[in-house]
Amino acid sequence: MDKIIRLTQQNAEFDAELRKRLNIASANSAIINDERITQIYEYCIEKIIKKQAIEFYQDFPLTSIKPTLVEDFCRMESFRRKDNFGDFCLSLYQQIECITNKLCEDHELSAITSKMWGCFAYITGNNISNRFQDKYNTTIARLIFYKPDDDLYSIEKSKSTLQEQTARYKMKILVYFLGYKAMMKTSDFNSYIEFTYLLSDIYMCRNMNHRGNTSTEREDETLKKINSLQSFHYFKFMGGLTQYVDYIKKGLEYIPELKKYSDSLSLNSKC
Repeated sequence: MDKIIRLTQQNAEFDAELRKRLNIASANSAIINDERITQIYEYCIEKIIKKQAIEFYQDFPLTSIKPTLVEDFCRMESFRRKDNFGDFCLSLYQQIECITNKLCEDHELSAITSKMWGCFAYITGNNISNRFQDKYNTTIARLIFYKPDDDLYSIEKSKSTLQEQTARYKMKILVYFLGYKAMMKTSDFNSYIEFTYLLSDIYMCRNMNHRGNTSTEREDETLKKINSLQSFHYFKFMGGLTQYVDYIKKGLEYIPELKKYSDSLSLNSKC
């Protein structure tokens, strides 16, 4: 069927003969005006999207959730083609959410984070144990749970298990521990903030088709800005999904090293 579509586009004689066989009244009418041809075309597009979705998650290590991720990817692309930005954001976020929730069920990863909250967030060189204290005494907990003018907030939040954290904090935790492999340098700070803000924007936009939600003034301003540039954010958000998936794929291989290091620490030690 895909070949039929290409032939009708490339060969006028074939196009005319096909219309004749299908009893289309006018051989000069556009091919997409016939419902049967349109259905064939849509089927071919869906087939291509499914192929792209499977390839996108082909080497993704969390095999148990791959069918769900592929299905959500197909829905995401379908909504993008229909220019349905709200449902596009929802189906894109659902992929991030599915990955995040699956990983946060891992008690090994939860144990690693609980032992490392008190470690300094930045390192020198490429050695996980070579951490340094900056002038702000930035621990991993302070970096992830930072709240202006409230130093105790990060301490309180770090007492909760990984499973108990909110969705936004779960994503930030995974970006730090898997994306940066718990070895962030001070030069990585801006990129970390930029990417976690992007994930936060995706999270906000996923709520656009939910009724009854309350939002802050900052969230309203952000959503207004995003909605004024939806065409741009289709691709920006897809880039965020790609980067998040790539972080997870590469970071999962590093969990044994993180576990080995965290096991050598006393609970909430400054390392």
